[in-house]
Amino acid sequence: MTALPQKGGLYLVCTQDGTVVYVGQSQNIYQRWNGGHHKLAQLLEAYGTNLYISWVELPDWLLNRAENAAFDFYQPQFNLKQPPVV
Repeated sequence: MTALPQKGGLYLVCTQDGTVVYVGQSQNIYQRWNGGHHKLAQLLEAYGTNLYISWVELPDWLLNRAENAAFDFYQPQFNLKQPPVV
């Protein structure tokens, strides 16, 4: 198992078959997950431990753009917002 980097970047939470279920970005990926990610309980409930985290290290100025592009491309189910109640 590879340890998460203590660097900034874009991360993808994937199922064992490679389906991306969550996309995020952080200035320190290790700290983001080691501290208990806000989606961790939901991800474990849905998939158990059959998940892995893939990442690419990026400079801080590129994080928002990369996250938005990844979200648009993968449309991950755990990033999707519920429609507003009207």
